Amino acid sequence: MKTDALDDCLRISLAHASLTLKLDDVLGTFHGLGLNDFILLRLLSQADGGRLPLAGLVRPLGVRMSAVVRQLAPLEKTGYLQREPGRMVALRPAGRAQVTEAAVTAEAVCSDALAGMDAAARESLRAMLSQLCRSSVLELT
Repeated sequence: MKTDALDDCLRISLAHASLTLKLDDVLGTFHGLGLNDFILLRLLSQADGGRLPLAGLVRPLGVRMSAVVRQLAPLEKTGYLQREPGRMVALRPAGRAQVTEAAVTAEAVCSDALAGMDAAARESLRAMLSQLCRSSVLELT
């Protein structure tokens, strides 16, 4: 059976776009955060000491360094994070509280989105997506 890699990747892209739009809408409505802001705050909340280097945010956010730097300014002004010497970013208590609250909302959306899948299908999906994320072909040069 021949598979069409382009169609498969476009389906992944469509699923990503649909999920992004939904999470962006819901997180914006209830928490005043865009999805990328939520992802950034969540990355910091899960990091050792609530701190990460700027460069560590590029790939998980899927944007260039200049876009990460632009994204930080409003989050700094709201008191959710702070920049530190050595091109580090640190989560502040207000940011931790905001991401904790927003995670409840995001979890509900994601649970609804995956409700039609049983545990085995979800485990298989996790494994496939993890393998795709590790593909050296997707590394930027």
